Amino acid sequence: MADLNPLIRVRTHAVEQKQKVLADLYAQVDALEAEKVDALAKLEEEARKLAEENTGEMQGHFGNYAKSVRKRTAEIDQKILKLERRIDVARDDMQAAFADLKKVEITQEEREKEERAAQNKKESDMLDEIALDGY
Repeated sequence: MADLNPLIRVRTHAVEQKQKVLADLYAQVDALEAEKVDALAKLEEEARKLAEENTGEMQGHFGNYAKSVRKRTAEIDQKILKLERRIDVARDDMQAAFADLKKVEITQEEREKEERAAQNKKESDMLDEIALDGY
C-alpha cells in the first residue's frame, strides 16, 4: 500500500498556513478594536478637559472633533464586520482542511494496522510451521 506520509505533510502544511491567515485576521480585528478604544478614550479625555476649562472656542472645536471620532469609530466597526465575515470563511476553510488531514491520517493509521496484522499473521504462520516441522 502507498505511504501517505508525504500527503499528510502537505495537508499539515496547508492547515498551518490557514491557521496563520486566521491568526492574522484576528490580529487585525484586535488592532482595530484597540484603535477604537484609544479614540474613544481620547474623546472622553477631551470632554473632561472641556468641562474643566469650558471656553466657547473649545466647544466649537470639540463638536467637530467628536463628530470625526464618531465617524472614525463607525468606519472601524464596518472594517471589523468585514474582517469577521472573512474570519468565518477562513475558519470554515481551516476546519475543512483539518478534516481532510484527519481523514488521511486515519487512513494511514488503518493501513499501518493492517500491515502489522498481516506481518504478525505471517510470523505466527511461520512459527506454527516451524513448530509442526519440529514435532
